[in-house]
Amino acid sequence: MSRNSTILLRQLVRFAAVGVVNTVVGVGVIMAAYRGLGWGPLSSNAAGYGAGFVLSYVMHRYVTFQSSVPTARSLPRYGMVLGLGYGCNLAVLYALLALGLPFFWAQLCALVTFSTVVFFGSRAFAFEGAA
Repeated sequence: MSRNSTILLRQLVRFAAVGVVNTVVGVGVIMAAYRGLGWGPLSSNAAGYGAGFVLSYVMHRYVTFQSSVPTARSLPRYGMVLGLGYGCNLAVLYALLALGLPFFWAQLCALVTFSTVVFFGSRAFAFEGAA
């Protein structure tokens, strides 16, 4: 396996691990805000997704991509990458639903699309030059 392939594989594994940790933390914040603090669904979700954004940025910057790109440059770019990923997610979801694919399978394909866009967008744009 070439050095570049090894780096890519290592980043993919770390990206997936960060995604699992981020999901657990995000859901935990949502549930703590909703059940523990008595917040409504909208504010609970906003807190969870806000925490998830910050956590995923920090973990991808330092763990997944080990980037030294300045925060002032990488943070807004990471936000753009997530926005693009979400837009692609919705496009795939609604296209597959329109084609008659059951929701579960359409959502699964949309999730894979989101993750792929965010991984490669983060690697090439938000944290460009990640080794």
